[in-house]
Amino acid sequence: MRSAVPEHVGDIRAGLGEGPVWDAERNRLVWIDIRHHRLYTTDVASGDTMQRDLPDAPGCVALADDGALVLGIGQQLLTITAGGSLQEVADLPEASIGRFNDGKPDAAGRFWVGTATSDGHYECSLWRHGAGQGFNQMAAGISMSNGLGWSPDGTEMYYVDSMTHRIDVFDFDLPTGSVSNRRPWVSLPEGQLPDGLCVDAEGCVWLAVWGQSCVICFAPNGMEERRIKVPTPMVTSCAFGGQDYRTLFITTACEDVDDPHAGRLFAADTGSKGLQPDRVRLAR
Repeated sequence: MRSAVPEHVGDIRAGLGEGPVWDAERNRLVWIDIRHHRLYTTDVASGDTMQRDLPDAPGCVALADDGALVLGIGQQLLTITAGGSLQEVADLPEASIGRFNDGKPDAAGRFWVGTATSDGHYECSLWRHGAGQGFNQMAAGISMSNGLGWSPDGTEMYYVDSMTHRIDVFDFDLPTGSVSNRRPWVSLPEGQLPDGLCVDAEGCVWLAVWGQSCVICFAPNGMEERRIKVPTPMVTSCAFGGQDYRTLFITTACEDVDDPHAGRLFAADTGSKGLQPDRVRLAR
């Protein structure tokens, strides 16, 4: 059993670790390094990590229903097939602003992914991609699209635009993939930048906070329940995995930080149970 205090897994130090997702079929954690343009797959029992260089900076990674991996790179969705080949799936419409950042599939297999820019302008968007449907713009006026997650009953979608310093929530309709009634859910103080998030089986939202050395757990009513302290400041994302989804995996970054923990992958036993990640439904 892992400690409630985060412990590092393996020796990889990512430039900008992000996007962890648990692959139960292969008993591994899949995650990315935006700065070094890499895909990592980690055996969490041994800490051994395989890495693959990518053609550009990835923003997110997800599992597909056929065993492939789905990557958002630049403004392209690509897959890495079970055989290892890299294939293009779709591109954003021409003149779209920003590069892909955080993204996840919903329970129907549609892939939700947002864009971000480095200049902080509110010209980016949250996009939804469905097999045979292409991309649909679901929210505009975004600066730095980040964490995504759904309530266990599938009726609400949590969403982070980092520069707003808050988590918003939408009403979510699973059959149609539509969102409505966007509203602030949790606000963070100025200087605390919300990043990636995940939702556990009880409906609590776990939020990585960039620059604050922590992951915060919010109850379904939005009240802070606890904080998991991480021994490096640039905490980027989190996801449950491992046996019965009882381990919280946490990614971090080395940006502007000179300490031996920066960029490492961490794992903690929080006492909570996560949800099995959904898979992207690819066109046949």
